[in-house]
Amino acid sequence: MSDLSWREVGHIASQLLIAIGLSALIGLERELRGRPAGIRTHVLLCLGATLMMILSRSFSPAGDPGRIAAQIVSGVGFIGAGTILRQGSMVRGLTTAASLWAVVAIGMTVGMGTPQYYVIALMGTLAIYGVLTLLRIPEERIQQLHRHPLLWVTLEARAKLDSVFAVLSHHRAELLSFRQEFPEQPHTRVYALEVQLHEEGSREAILHDLLTLHEIRAAHWENGG
Repeated sequence: MSDLSWREVGHIASQLLIAIGLSALIGLERELRGRPAGIRTHVLLCLGATLMMILSRSFSPAGDPGRIAAQIVSGVGFIGAGTILRQGSMVRGLTTAASLWAVVAIGMTVGMGTPQYYVIALMGTLAIYGVLTLLRIPEERIQQLHRHPLLWVTLEARAKLDSVFAVLSHHRAELLSFRQEFPEQPHTRVYALEVQLHEEGSREAILHDLLTLHEIRAAHWENGG
């Protein structure tokens, strides 16, 4: 690698600043949504990708960015996988993992080092931000239409869910998934159960039967159902 002039160092500094600004916009959206990977994670990944592209382009006179670029694309998958969580039948974190992968692409584009690629990186950032913000509205509406009722149950600490399952089975309600939440009260356990109902008026009947069980402290349907 040839020695860099101060002018080239200044150019690299401007690339890093561009990478910070673009990736911070994506990270801010994730941060405001309360996702596990926020501003710092997105910025660090983008900066790392930019630096690796700059180094890769400097390794040979011809400037072959493909040497490291291929490893960047495959390597970022390990980080993205860390944001994905499975809770029953629900999978969370896929969008954040995709946004991490996308900011790496932004960093690689900035690392190409020409004004044309800076414009492409800006266009890509605006497109990604638009997907995360604007498409979230119709996506949530579609999910709301197909969302199954959520039953919240608070049990005594040593109680099992067998009695709850029996009540649901009695009313022909199909349990799709469930997760345990952290209770505010000691000596209790709180569960959120995603349920598919097959009988008219079974919500009230299920609540009535659950509240008659001595191990049940509280039970309610989400949104006051």
